[in-house]
Amino acid sequence: MDEVVVAAVDSEAVAELIAGRLRAEGIAARVRYDSQAGIPRQIAPAGLGFGPGAFRVAVVAGDADRARELLADAEPLRRGRSPAFRAVAVVLLIAFVLVWIPGIVDAVRAFFELAR
Repeated sequence: MDEVVVAAVDSEAVAELIAGRLRAEGIAARVRYDSQAGIPRQIAPAGLGFGPGAFRVAVVAGDADRARELLADAEPLRRGRSPAFRAVAVVLLIAFVLVWIPGIVDAVRAFFELAR
């Protein structure tokens, strides 16, 4: 049976989620562990693949195209924050810092009065 890798991730949990999604659609999938550091999976720390894409999701070659289509449909939307959101966040950060300035000035003044 010829297998094709359709996904490579750094986390075993994510690889199992991907394989589960494919299995739910009737595609036989398995997770393979390929250590780039020579550490067997049995003693590797949980969640660490020791290199990019150490956990690979493999399917039968005949199902590879359908699996890639399903995974492409499941890809989350990536979008950045709007400029208005960033502006509000900056203003709130500045306001938060300004609230602390009088207390810091009083603390510095008290420190130098004690030093005399």
